[in-house]
Amino acid sequence: MIELKKILVPTDFSKGSEKAYPVAQNIADTFGGTIDFLHIVPTLKYFNESIKGLGVPLDMNKDIYPHVIDDSEKNLKKLMGQYLKDKNRGDYFVKIERKPSEAISTFAIKNDYDLVIMGAKGKDETSLMRGSVTERVIRKSKVPVFSVGDRFDMNNIKNVVMPTDTSELSLASFPLTVALADSFNAHITLFNVIELYGSISEDIPRTAGKGEMISIYEGIIERLNKFLTKRKIDNIHIQRTGVMFEDEVVITDGDDSRTLSLFTKIEKGVSAHYEIENYASEHADLVVMATHGHSGFAHLILGSTAEKVAQYVKKPVISVRPTEDDFSN
Repeated sequence: MIELKKILVPTDFSKGSEKAYPVAQNIADTFGGTIDFLHIVPTLKYFNESIKGLGVPLDMNKDIYPHVIDDSEKNLKKLMGQYLKDKNRGDYFVKIERKPSEAISTFAIKNDYDLVIMGAKGKDETSLMRGSVTERVIRKSKVPVFSVGDRFDMNNIKNVVMPTDTSELSLASFPLTVALADSFNAHITLFNVIELYGSISEDIPRTAGKGEMISIYEGIIERLNKFLTKRKIDNIHIQRTGVMFEDEVVITDGDDSRTLSLFTKIEKGVSAHYEIENYASEHADLVVMATHGHSGFAHLILGSTAEKVAQYVKKPVISVRPTEDDFSN
């Protein structure tokens, strides 16, 4: 199973950013991980050029940025002391970059982080959707991104929802879904939408006498077990209970094992993202989804469904980008 040993928390020191700090500590409590903080200072390129053009004896690199970096480091150190336990407290970093979202994504992949946790809204917050920096990190990051909003209650995570279009790429988020559900002692719901104008689930054979819903449900469970076997994830498997749409995830840890309840929900609708948003708003405490699925090849950054869900669903969303191995199979 996935282990979240190295966690990155980007912050712009806003109240929106604060939502991520206790969540990072909660996950670190489960996985025994280390938490690093990162603050990006946006470069003031045009302001700097204007000052030079006016002949003002002020150098941003020598007179301004060093003070900003020093103040930022003090703030990071204070926040980590306030929110994190000593055993989980890692390093703090301040970088001066032109594009904060790109800097965060690049820093996360270069330093081998397992998870990025950030507030859904920072200083650029809007009441309509996620903040622009968080949204761009979700779009660009190859490391899973956990965006935490105002309504997130880490002490009340009961249902972790994982949308799937039945494709193997969309199943790439399952190991992380299991790890988080295990961390929060929650159950998992696999959510599939049969779009009225056609969806990828049409390639699942319909079993005579079982009907469309049951055929798709059994196809999802079969594909999920094949995915786990193919990826050699041998400490997780799906155990059928004999009750339709209700199964168990068995997690093996040495000689010990434990189970999580696994439910499968299938809906019919005009569009997948609309049905996911509706279901998540009513029933999900956390949404985990792959950023590429059936529509992924038409989008270089995000599949269209994942993109819309990440932008507009008002529940915390974790995006998982499939690896190169997932695309090559």
